[in-house]
Amino acid sequence: MKKLVTFLALGITLVFSFAFAREVTVSVGAGQCWKQKREPQFAVWLEDEEGNFIRTLYVTERAGKKSWWFAPKEGRPESLPVWYHKSKNEAPKAKSSSAKKSGEANIDAVTSATPKGGVIFTAEIGEGNCKIFAEFNTSFDYNDSYTKKNSGVNGQPSVVYTASIPSSFEEREIRLNLTGTGSPDGSDGKIHPLSPLLTTALKIVKAVSVTR
Repeated sequence: MKKLVTFLALGITLVFSFAFAREVTVSVGAGQCWKQKREPQFAVWLEDEEGNFIRTLYVTERAGKKSWWFAPKEGRPESLPVWYHKSKNEAPKAKSSSAKKSGEANIDAVTSATPKGGVIFTAEIGEGNCKIFAEFNTSFDYNDSYTKKNSGVNGQPSVVYTASIPSSFEEREIRLNLTGTGSPDGSDGKIHPLSPLLTTALKIVKAVSVTR
């Protein structure tokens, strides 16, 4: 009975939080290595303060639909392992958008082909405290340490950026910080410590920020 009451309380809290939503703008700036052999796949999502997944705000179409070329039956879990595990390996039910370079897509839970030069989109978040995550990965992103022989299609692992959004967040910019990497083989959804062996993966994005 106690567990049921706790579960209902959590559900009411989430519903109440998003009943009074704030609109924010999320900006993803293309970095020096945004496009190597392939443009990156990425996802942006929200979690509560306890680490519970809330919802996806943005995911590139190939990753969201798992439409990989010559991929095994299980797809490419190593491409965005943190997001895949957090979202239960399911793409959001969302409209698609052909987001243009530095264009703005006014669709919540956007899915699109990878923009050629970064993306700006708006989304609604709850009034309470929450956390925002962004995960990026480029296929065939090899270097001297992550080679075709030891890292398959992936090359360097995904990189994850995070930030906390307080309930008092008003007209100011919050920048997401580079926090760690996804699992190199996609076997778990943990954020692993940054490796000193990363090179071009650190330059996929220039900056990720949230503004009111």
